Amino acid sequence: MSQFIIATHSYLANGYQSSLKFFDSSVNNVQFINAYIDEQTNFTDELSQMLDQMPNEQVIILTDMPGGSVNREAVNLIKKYHCQVISGINLALVLELVLNADQTLSDETIRLAVSQAQKQLVYVNDLLKEDDLE
Repeated sequence: MSQFIIATHSYLANGYQSSLKFFDSSVNNVQFINAYIDEQTNFTDELSQMLDQMPNEQVIILTDMPGGSVNREAVNLIKKYHCQVISGINLALVLELVLNADQTLSDETIRLAVSQAQKQLVYVNDLLKEDDLE
């Protein structure tokens, strides 16, 4: 089974945790990191410690913003831990990956989930204008 770490700035990871539990309270393959919420906790150390506990697992790290500090730190750990990193996540992607991770996810499965999640981002006002024209 694939393992996931959702790492975000501030408390956004808590929101993903709450939403996942709403859809499936039995989810047990996801860890959450709320980064930079206090000065005593070192995000990189916390992430490394989690990864150390999953040495023989497929680990997919999901981060909030491409190019953000959380993502940059995760990317720095890809080679050492042989993990995968996806950034710019949304709830559709998280649900698609986590709820279908009974086995190891292939690169193609991950790419397809990312592609489908990208389609979830829409400017609804434009859709309403199209409906008005029809």
